[in-house]
Amino acid sequence: MVKLVNKVFILVVFIAFLFCGSQDNAYNNKLLFCLKKDVSQLVITRENNTIITGIDNIDNFVNKHNIQNIELWLPGATNEDHDGEIYLNKIYRLFLNERNKKDLALIKNQLTKLNEIHSVEFEYKRKPFYSPNDTYFGSSNNQQWELYSINSNDAWDYWTDNGNTPGDRQVILASVDTGVNWTHADLRNNLWENLGEDANGNGHTVIYSGGQYILDPGDLNGIDDDDWDNNSNTYIDDLIGWDPSGNGGVDDNNPDPPNSNSWSHGSHVAGLLAASTDNSTGIASTAFNCSLMSVKVSDENQSGDIYITDGFAGILYAAKAGFYSEGFSVINNSWGGGGFSQYENGVINTAVNDYNAIVVCAGGNGSTTGWGEAYEAHYPSSYENSVSVCPLGSNNQWNHWGTYHETVDLASPGESIHSCTTPNNYQSWDGSSMASPVAASVFGLVKSQNMDWTNEMVRTMVLATADPIIYDVNSENYLDGMLGKGRVDTYKAIQTPLFPKIEYAGEDIFILNDFDGNINPGEEIELSVVLVNDSTWGTAINPSGFLVSLNSDVTISNPNVQFENISPGEVGINIESPFQISFDASLEDTSVELYLYFSSNQNDYIEYTTSIPIILSIEEMPILYGDLNQDTIINILDAVQLVNIILGAANPSEYQIEAADMNQDNILNIQDIIILINIIFE
Repeated sequence: MVKLVNKVFILVVFIAFLFCGSQDNAYNNKLLFCLKKDVSQLVITRENNTIITGIDNIDNFVNKHNIQNIELWLPGATNEDHDGEIYLNKIYRLFLNERNKKDLALIKNQLTKLNEIHSVEFEYKRKPFYSPNDTYFGSSNNQQWELYSINSNDAWDYWTDNGNTPGDRQVILASVDTGVNWTHADLRNNLWENLGEDANGNGHTVIYSGGQYILDPGDLNGIDDDDWDNNSNTYIDDLIGWDPSGNGGVDDNNPDPPNSNSWSHGSHVAGLLAASTDNSTGIASTAFNCSLMSVKVSDENQSGDIYITDGFAGILYAAKAGFYSEGFSVINNSWGGGGFSQYENGVINTAVNDYNAIVVCAGGNGSTTGWGEAYEAHYPSSYENSVSVCPLGSNNQWNHWGTYHETVDLASPGESIHSCTTPNNYQSWDGSSMASPVAASVFGLVKSQNMDWTNEMVRTMVLATADPIIYDVNSENYLDGMLGKGRVDTYKAIQTPLFPKIEYAGEDIFILNDFDGNINPGEEIELSVVLVNDSTWGTAINPSGFLVSLNSDVTISNPNVQFENISPGEVGINIESPFQISFDASLEDTSVELYLYFSSNQNDYIEYTTSIPIILSIEEMPILYGDLNQDTIINILDAVQLVNIILGAANPSEYQIEAADMNQDNILNIQDIIILINIIFE
């Protein structure tokens, strides 16, 4: 008994660990908490160095634990920004007193118990995934091998056949990172300019003056001119992006990093996202002519390792900026770490679901404690609405130094990747930090070609066209399905027609030899399924269906059928070739679950597939006393069957035993035979 109790205790502790997240990767002096949706935002003031929030319970808690500071986690969030019960504008960051650090878990538990609090979380450390070398490669023909590997050059050829320049300025590639040296010769021409803040109306928010590029002084008026977040106190003069981190945590409008190579991570990422292309300078980017946004999310007041301090405030800004400027944001996050957070997940969901953004994230460089192969979940890459990218070397080799996991969506080149550094240089770096923007740039180009597509459409097509050749090269069994859909393929992504979006609309059932108008055990049916194609998606080309059942009492004699092409907004039905399904007489289920595996648009390794569950109700066969062979006719054949059952010469089913009991006395004997014979002669 003692052993059982111990095991239960260990199990409970383990489950609690899974749901609460590891504290090992959390800050030891910070907590995040979210107010309930019906609780007003805190009005934070100070009196005699004491924090006042306007809520007595919280004020008492602050005083008891000598809390040093409370601040909004996402200053740009509004009441419209929420993921279920998680309201992003009601999440706060709490700073503990130095001597209370060791009591972090205890304080978290006590804060959770307050009536006004929805939930409390640790704040996890998020770090850039990279390891730059010191070698300056310069310009040579092979320094951007990754663009050839993902067929970007073929995509440009396909695009320019019509005389157009690839890319669209309304598509924004956002480097949410350590900041971007936006005056870099290979970055400034593609820089996103927020014309909603163009106060002097000259068509620019960046000008060339005094031999250098500067923020337009005529636009720096201290007013939130675009006010797209309905909060005139946030994002003031955000001419080219935003810096939620600043220096010492004070946000500002200049997302330029310190002039140091150690702060080049965001610029390196930016070059891969949207470096100026075909400009006789430096490097090219797949997105070619798309816009580049800088969102700096690393506090400059850091010593030693550079951490991402305000990454999720940056994600929310980039999503809103693209949405409200009537553009489209592809948000790259080349950073992360361990530990699941519902608040972080809520920001990703809001960016994707409410602001039509695509969020692309580095999958990790293997172990969270260093480089090397590792099966681990990293965040934010492992959140459902993120696109998680793992790194490849040349020839599609994984090279066993990155993270592999079922949450990985895509593989992309991440070794010896040449890009921009501070102040106006180039270097080759390795890391999933590089793989992520290489892939994100593809999302930008695909959107540019299809400006009417939603984020779901763009994401679907890029993932579906990824080349699974990586599993031929990296054939270890444990890697199967752990490197995503395949290596991103720019050319396939932009030239493959839009997939359909098929949904189940119902069924048409014809029951053969029907007894009562319902499907009964022992009967056979013809099933035609009704499918509808979303009006905004593509045509289902050469569609087919494969019907399966996991129930051994169900037999499908023709599981494969073909449909006619289904245009957007149209309906498809296999009325000419219905599925033939028989149900065994011994079937006891009240319902049967079938699965229709639908596929269409097959082209090389590319295919649209969806799985559709179909539930059929099965009614117990009504008892027709005397009808032992279940042919709905009572005759001498039934009498013979009854005699055989009574003599023990037949093995009756439950239905036959009940149907044979003509006088319903629960005994099968000569009396039942007499009654049956009389019915037959009558």
